Amino acid sequence: MIIIVYHDSSGETEKQDRWAERLRQRLGPVRLVALTSSEAEQAEIALVWSPPPGRLRQLGALKLIVSLGQGVDHLLSDPLLPDDVPVVRLVDPNMSHALSQWVSLVLLDYLRDGPAYRKAAAERRFDSLPQRQSEGLPVAVYGLGAIGAVIARRLDALGFAVQGWSRQPRDMGPSVQTRHGPDGFAQMLSDCVVHICILPLTAETKGLFDARSFAQMPAGSYFINGGRGRQVNEADLLDAVQSGHLDGAALDVFAVEPLPQAHPFWSEDRISIWPHVAAQTNPDTAADQVARAIRVVLDGGVPDHKVDKDRGY
Repeated sequence: MIIIVYHDSSGETEKQDRWAERLRQRLGPVRLVALTSSEAEQAEIALVWSPPPGRLRQLGALKLIVSLGQGVDHLLSDPLLPDDVPVVRLVDPNMSHALSQWVSLVLLDYLRDGPAYRKAAAERRFDSLPQRQSEGLPVAVYGLGAIGAVIARRLDALGFAVQGWSRQPRDMGPSVQTRHGPDGFAQMLSDCVVHICILPLTAETKGLFDARSFAQMPAGSYFINGGRGRQVNEADLLDAVQSGHLDGAALDVFAVEPLPQAHPFWSEDRISIWPHVAAQTNPDTAADQVARAIRVVLDGGVPDHKVDKDRGY
């Protein structure tokens, strides 16, 4: 019997039951227990999202920590995270597909004036606006990992002129122009009029998009964040939108979640707010990777997609 401690911060049991069923189909006898239960002390595996700081260190039998998402900042921010237990991030093709759909959705909705037409329809006005020319529109994708690479290719297929930025050099073929390092970042800021953040949260990316970055973007640019909320200085973004320098933004992630009711983003119509739903973890598609990682670790091996704790991803 494999005992797995489970925590997703929602308090709901439906997804935990789905995970248990899917993992039993792949691993045999499995029992998922709550992180707060006494049974957690026997767990060899942790399947978690945003666990209480210090709790995982209390689990002496732990051999593997699996993030319930591609991001791992919710784990690495815990100063008491066990040093000797590997952390694995989900790399689920379904999440890449879902997030690329969300990016395409919010970008095309902006370019085709979706908010204005919904407002006109609510007021029973059959009005039209001039159509933006979007073929060859320069679009920047920051982060070319498993998700960002899919987004870049799909936007290229839609006819955008896509540039991609990563920490290290990366070749994505002739249709996606790639850049790297500080100089490449600055060049993309000034070259492109749509900016899409899909980066992991690290010490280097925290606060990366601030007043200076927004000022380097051409006037009338649009900003999309499906990465992490703390990569953006939210006050600077609001200023850039309200000053008219940025035409707007679509955000799925925020520095504090849920977004506080008093947050000024709620009152700004040019900022589209999504409640961290761009790519939700699906046990049906992610269970294969999790089961493989569990088998490998219990057999004494090193799992795929092991996180480099120093790099932050």
